[in-house]
Amino acid sequence: MKVSLKPNGCAHYAGREWQQISPSGQGMQVFVEKNRHSAFNHLKNKTRSNYNALYLFNHLMSLNTRHGLVKSLVSRAKPQQMQLQLEGGHIKYNMVDGCIFIGEFGVSSGRKSAAGLYKVKPGQDIDPDPVNVISTRHVAINGSYRGLELASGSMPTFIERGYKPETTQASLQKTGYCIFFNPCGDGVSSDMRQFVDTSSVSGGTQTAKKLAQLIKLEAKKDKDTCWTLHEKGHAVFKQALNIVLQDLTATEKSRLAKHKVFYANPTMNLSLIDHYRKKAGMQLAPQPPLLNNTSLEQTWVTGNFVSESIVSYRQLKEQGENGLRNVTPGHIVNNALTRAGMLGAGSYGIPTLGVSIAAWAVAWGTLIASNSGNPNQKVMESGADFFDHVFNRLSKH
Repeated sequence: MKVSLKPNGCAHYAGREWQQISPSGQGMQVFVEKNRHSAFNHLKNKTRSNYNALYLFNHLMSLNTRHGLVKSLVSRAKPQQMQLQLEGGHIKYNMVDGCIFIGEFGVSSGRKSAAGLYKVKPGQDIDPDPVNVISTRHVAINGSYRGLELASGSMPTFIERGYKPETTQASLQKTGYCIFFNPCGDGVSSDMRQFVDTSSVSGGTQTAKKLAQLIKLEAKKDKDTCWTLHEKGHAVFKQALNIVLQDLTATEKSRLAKHKVFYANPTMNLSLIDHYRKKAGMQLAPQPPLLNNTSLEQTWVTGNFVSESIVSYRQLKEQGENGLRNVTPGHIVNNALTRAGMLGAGSYGIPTLGVSIAAWAVAWGTLIASNSGNPNQKVMESGADFFDHVFNRLSKH
C-alpha cells in the first residue's frame, strides 16, 4: 500500500485518512487515524496529572526516532507491522515509506500484575487500588515478592523502620500509604532486571521508565513525600532518577528537596544510588539505612560492607548527630565493626589455627541458614533478629 502525503500534516494510507502527531521536521512522520486524533489529544491533556498517560505519550513521541524503533518487535508475517511492548500495555503500528502509522495504543492502570502506583487503603494491607497520583505521605517500592498483595502487606514494617517514631505500622493503618509495585519476581530473571537498571543498559527497564514519569509529575508539586526503597526497588528508583535528572528544572529540583529516601535491605551499592539521590536534591530519611550484616548479598556482593558507612556518615553530615535516631559516629562504627567481626570470626573464610573446624562449620552453617528463607523480606539488624530467623528456619526442616 502506498502512502499519499497531503498538506497540513495529513496522509492517505490503507484507504483511511491520517493526522500527523509528531513535530514537523524532526525525524520520521508519525500519524494516527483522524477519527482517533481526539483520543490522542485527550491523552496529551492527561499528561499534566497522570503518570500513566505521560509514560504512554512519551513512548508515542519516541517512535519518530531510532529510540522507539529499536525496541519494537517485528511481525514475521508482515515486516512492516511492529509492536512496542510497554509495562501494562503496547503500541502497534506500521512503518511504510519512512512513515509511522499507529493502529493501537494504550496502557492499562487496572491490571494488578503490572508495574505501577497503588494505594493501600486505611485499615487494610491487601487489595490495593491502582491510582494515578501519590495521595499519601509515604510511598514504597518493593523488591522480590510473588505478587502485589504480598508486597503491600510487607512494606509497613520497612516504612516504620525508616521513619519511626513519627510513623509506625499503627499510624499507617490509619492513613494508608502508596506502593509503586515492582513486578521483578525472583530468580535469574529478577537479577537481570536489577542489572539492567543498575547499569542503565538500554535506558533501564520499562518499570523504571514508568516510575520516572511519576517522579516528574511529583516534582511539579510542593509537598513532603517519604520514599521507602526495599531490596531490588533500589535499582528501579536509581534508574528512574537517572532518567528524570536529564531534564529536571531548577524549580522542580527545589521541590524534590522535600522528598526523603530510606534504604531498606539494599541489593545494590548504596553509594551509587545515593549519588543520584543527592544529585536530585532529595534528603535522607531520619533513620539510618537498614542493612542485614549477616547477608552476603547485602554486604559483600554489593560492596555495602564499606558503602553503608559512607552513606551513614553523609547522613550525619547532612542532618547532624541524633542519639535518638542512632545517627551518631558511635553507631556507624559499631555497625562497621559488627561486619568486620563476622569476617574475623571466620564465617566468611577458611578454618585457621585460631578457629577450630567444628566452630568454623557451625559459623558457616548458621550463616547459610541466615541467608535462606527470604531474609531480605525481614528487618534483621540485631543478634536477636538473626537468631530468630535462623531458629525459625531450622525448625521447619
